[in-house]
Amino acid sequence: MKLNLSDEPATAELLSESLRRTGSAVIAVNGTSMHPTLQMGWRVFLAPARGEDLRVGEIAVFRGHNYLTIHRLVFRERGAAGEALVFRGDYNRQRERVDPSAVIARVVAIEVPGRKRGTGKVVAIEPDILARFYRLSQIAASLLRPVLPPTGPGAPPPGRLGRAARSLFSFTERFLSVFLPERR
Repeated sequence: MKLNLSDEPATAELLSESLRRTGSAVIAVNGTSMHPTLQMGWRVFLAPARGEDLRVGEIAVFRGHNYLTIHRLVFRERGAAGEALVFRGDYNRQRERVDPSAVIARVVAIEVPGRKRGTGKVVAIEPDILARFYRLSQIAASLLRPVLPPTGPGAPPPGRLGRAARSLFSFTERFLSVFLPERR
């Protein structure tokens, strides 16, 4: 089943139903927030997934209020209200906190169009430099959690050291993004 991501609520339902019945789906990328990893018009191959099963660094499709989004899981937050998944587009600096139940699928492969029509190739998604960075960051955060101040919604604003750490993290994200492949 091929679907374009759209603002129609029925799109999420159709995609979920396709994944449930067939175990896979193919959709076209509509947007630039995951550039250069995923580019506008490329087709992505999806497999059903639950938010609890995603690994940090993986690219997934999740439901918003009336839309579907394809972004990378960058962090898992555990708080008093339960677990939240933090997603971000490779080209987008905004992070989105998502309930694990909103995840529909994981991206398992992409079809990169060739120079001539019909000469595209399908490439499996494997961990890239950003995925490895986010996984390493998650491990470091879990080891340092006992000594770090609380973060997330409702937590006090970070001090000078916390702001410096966040700036270093953001700089590293932007720097590593330069090494993402433009074309696979």
